[in-house]
Amino acid sequence: MRINCVARVNANIGRDVAFERKLREDEKSDYSGAINRALDYLGVVNRAMVIHGPSFPAHGNIEQNVGSPYESEEFLNFIKLHGFNSVQLGPTGKLNDGDNSPYVSSVFAKNPLFIDFSLLATPEYASLLTEEELMNYFNSPVETEENYTRANYGEAKKVSNIVLEKAYHSFLDKLSQEDKDTKRLNREFKTFQRKNAEWLNYYAVLDVIAKKYGTDNFLEWDNKDRFLIKKIEAGDTEAKDYYRKINEENRQQIEFYKFSQFLIDKQSNADDSNRGLTYISDLLIGASKFDELIFEDAFLKGYKLGTEAGGPFDSPQLWGISLLDPNKLFNKDGSLGEAGKYLKLKLNKALQNAENIRIDHALGLVDPYIYDESTVVYAQKRDKNGDVVRYPVKGKLRASYLSKTGIDKNKNYPRIIPDIVLPLLKEKGIDKNDVVWEDLGRDATGLFAKVFRKENHLFGISRIDWSKGENVPKENWVYIGCHDDMPVSQLVKVPEIKDADGWSLDYLAGYLNPSPNRLKEREVFRKKIANSRKEKVKAKFADLFRSARNIQVSFMDFFGIDKRYNTPGTLSDKNWTLRVNPNYEDTYYNNLQENDYAMNMPEILSIAVQAKSDMDFAKGEKTEYQAKREAEPILRKLSYYDKVLKEKE
Repeated sequence: MRINCVARVNANIGRDVAFERKLREDEKSDYSGAINRALDYLGVVNRAMVIHGPSFPAHGNIEQNVGSPYESEEFLNFIKLHGFNSVQLGPTGKLNDGDNSPYVSSVFAKNPLFIDFSLLATPEYASLLTEEELMNYFNSPVETEENYTRANYGEAKKVSNIVLEKAYHSFLDKLSQEDKDTKRLNREFKTFQRKNAEWLNYYAVLDVIAKKYGTDNFLEWDNKDRFLIKKIEAGDTEAKDYYRKINEENRQQIEFYKFSQFLIDKQSNADDSNRGLTYISDLLIGASKFDELIFEDAFLKGYKLGTEAGGPFDSPQLWGISLLDPNKLFNKDGSLGEAGKYLKLKLNKALQNAENIRIDHALGLVDPYIYDESTVVYAQKRDKNGDVVRYPVKGKLRASYLSKTGIDKNKNYPRIIPDIVLPLLKEKGIDKNDVVWEDLGRDATGLFAKVFRKENHLFGISRIDWSKGENVPKENWVYIGCHDDMPVSQLVKVPEIKDADGWSLDYLAGYLNPSPNRLKEREVFRKKIANSRKEKVKAKFADLFRSARNIQVSFMDFFGIDKRYNTPGTLSDKNWTLRVNPNYEDTYYNNLQENDYAMNMPEILSIAVQAKSDMDFAKGEKTEYQAKREAEPILRKLSYYDKVLKEKE
């Protein structure tokens, strides 16, 4: 069995590239300056690439690997080069067994698949593994003509565990030999255990129990194990004795679990002061199986979270995510109850290695859509592709927004944002209006609109996948597609899209060529985007950059990958596996040469800059001469690099 993630590979390895021209080292600084001057001129302050940790380019055998945000310096430099100043990561917690979704991962235990194994051969990690040993678990990158790869989570988990066990036994051996570097590493390990004792030992013991049953689904465990943590917390003597017995009989397995968590924590907390990019973490609305078990009293039994629309055949989406108990968010004296404490812990952990945060499903922190899990009945029928699809029967389902149920008698949910989330953000020095509030359910209930906008004056997210960029609030985060959406290369082929307001030829041509003195250019532009989907996509991205202060771009769209990362409401084995390939730089520039959907930043920004210059004149804010004089140097430089990215030497 072989592993990836252990060796740095040359970006040009993998295939014979078809292009002859990409940015030279002596051009990169000037190119980056041109891109950033254009973005500053447009007023685009925050520009984030949406890419979850597993989708970072992986090294080694690309079929048995996931990527990692912690071994990403070259990749981060590449996206910085093209104008991005932040990265929207997904949740980085340890995954549930058999479920690759990061949105039901652990908030406390981190994903060991993100470990950069090559570091374990360095003195910083006591040279626990040798380069030769690592090579036994590593293949050279597989040649591919695709501009993406897919992770094989099953293989990655198996191989990761093998290499980690080898490193752990090496750690024990070297420690017994009084090795200096290993003794230092052991001191760090002990400090980690001490700082994280509140959750670490419980998770390690539950890992032992889960392996005994072959599943982390505690509903399949015997009551003695299922209720162990709860009984310990209640002071049950018999449970405490059983807990001690598990620790004694499985000491090495428990220490191994802790050691794995120590390694990923050490790497995620490494000095990144020179990163030059803001990391935006993701406060997931869900929880892992272990989270639910350890913090069981924080959840309301029998109810789960979902969303009213978006499921197959116009059914609701049933997420199976447990609902925080409204009556345990706050105590009568105003202090935090069990549910409130758990939520604050989640938020603190999510902010541990990030400068900003995305609040997943903000509606779920005010007025969530909930359902009685005992009333769920499924039916199935074939979809338009002939595939059999399972969906919940609406007539049987008891579901509603929380505010309509009478469950939250003390109206505690509307207090979550003002009394828990906002004070902690302020404590961390994070401006609430820089936060990515995922408020796409904002029209669902009046209570949410009241709490979110009227009372707390928060700004959310605007999608312009079908709508016009000119209509979005300037303060919002704006995107065309995110991790849950189809890439724009697919969206533009949807038959109905030609009738959507945001893709109207008249809108795009007019909004991007508004000067009354450029009517001829407007008509030429209109014909151009009418005759080419790829030109129309460029115009749509110009619409994005022209309209927003805070923008997000999915990694699929930037690299021109014609595949989805996740399809909500489905159980596809392809969900969460899409990844940038190891040859990302070569394939990106090659796609630009071949007029692919990859984003040519100079070309797209030229359209947006010209549009702003035209609009300044059209609105009478500047004379035509003033508008041209301000924009012309920016346009000249962008035009130069647009040609560079398309030329062959």
